[in-house]
Amino acid sequence: MEYNTPNCILTNQNEIEEKIAYNFGSHTKLLIQAFTRKSFSQENEGFEDNEVLEFYGDQLVNTVLTKWCFDSFTIAQNYSNDFFRSTKNEAELTKIRANYINKSTLAHCIEILELDEYLLLGKSDEKNEVWENEKVRCDLFEAIIGAIAVDSKWDFDKITKSCKAMWSMLDFEENYISQLYNTCEELGLNEPRFSDSNFYIDNLKRYTVSIYFPEEFSPKTFNGKGSSEISAKMDAAKQALNYLQTYQIEKIAEQATPETAVQTLNTLFLKKFISKPEWNIFQKKDENGNQIWRCECFITDFENQDGYDNAGIGEESTKAQAKQQAAFDMICFILGYNPQSEDYSAYDEDELDYE
Repeated sequence: MEYNTPNCILTNQNEIEEKIAYNFGSHTKLLIQAFTRKSFSQENEGFEDNEVLEFYGDQLVNTVLTKWCFDSFTIAQNYSNDFFRSTKNEAELTKIRANYINKSTLAHCIEILELDEYLLLGKSDEKNEVWENEKVRCDLFEAIIGAIAVDSKWDFDKITKSCKAMWSMLDFEENYISQLYNTCEELGLNEPRFSDSNFYIDNLKRYTVSIYFPEEFSPKTFNGKGSSEISAKMDAAKQALNYLQTYQIEKIAEQATPETAVQTLNTLFLKKFISKPEWNIFQKKDENGNQIWRCECFITDFENQDGYDNAGIGEESTKAQAKQQAAFDMICFILGYNPQSEDYSAYDEDELDYE
C-alpha cells in the first residue's frame, strides 16, 4: 500500500468510515482534509490542513462526553419540581473525563484503529516521524470529529456515535495487531494475512475475522470474534500472538543444556516470555545421611498446570549444580516433558532434542 497520498485515503475510504462510524459519501475532500497536516498542505497546492477541524473537534469531544455523563448519571429528570441529582460527584466525573479525553487516550484510540497510517505529511513531518507523537494522533482524532460535524451539519447524534465508536477502542489494553506485525518482523516471517470480515447475528451483532499464518505453522488460522470488525481482528491477533510466544519459548528452550539452563530461563524472562524465575535453595540430607543441596525453581506462569508441583527440582552436591538441574528440570516441564520423579536421570537427552 502506498501511504502518504490522498489516493490511499480514497482507496480505503470504506474501511476508514467503518472505523469512525460515519459515511462521508462523495464528500471526499473533507475526509482528506481531516488527515492533512499543515506541512503537507504547504508543499502541495490545492489542499487544506486540518487545524480548524481539530479546533472544532476538540470542543465537541468535551461536549459529547459531558452530555454522555449527564445522560448516564442523572437521577432527577423533572427539574421544575426537584433539585438536580447525579449518581457521580464532581471528582468522579472529572476522573471519567480524564479517562476519555486526555491526549494519551485519544492518541491510543487512533493507534489501535491504525488511522495514523493515513496521515498526509510534509517532508519535515516525515523526517521527524511525527506519527509517533501522541499530540499528532490526538489532533487527528479531534480533526475527524470536526470533519464529521461540518459534513453532518452538526448532527449531534452522528457526532456522538462516531466518538463512541472510536472510544470503544479503550476496551483494548494493548494493540495486538501492531504487536503481531512487529513480532513477525522480528522472527523474519511474512506478514499475517487477515481475511475479510464476516457478519453474523446471535443475540448481538457479531463479526468474525481470520488470520492466515505462514505455512510452517500449525494451526494455520486463528479465528477472532467481536462486536466490530476491529475487535474481531484484535481477538484473532491476540490468539496468534499467544501462539507465536509459545513457539518462541519452545525454540529457545529446545537449545538448552543442563549447563545453560539457568541462562536460558533468564533469556526467556528478559524477552518477557515468562515471569521472573524464583529460587529456593537449601541444604538437606540424602538417604545415606550426606549433606546435599536442594534447589526449587518457581515460575508463576505455569503454576496451574498439571505436574508443576514436581517440576523445577534439583538435588546435587553443590549449590550451582543443584540450581542448574532445577532449571533444566523446569525447562523439560515447559517443553511438555513432565517430571515423574526427582531423579534427573529420568530424562533422555536424545528425546529432549536439544543441541
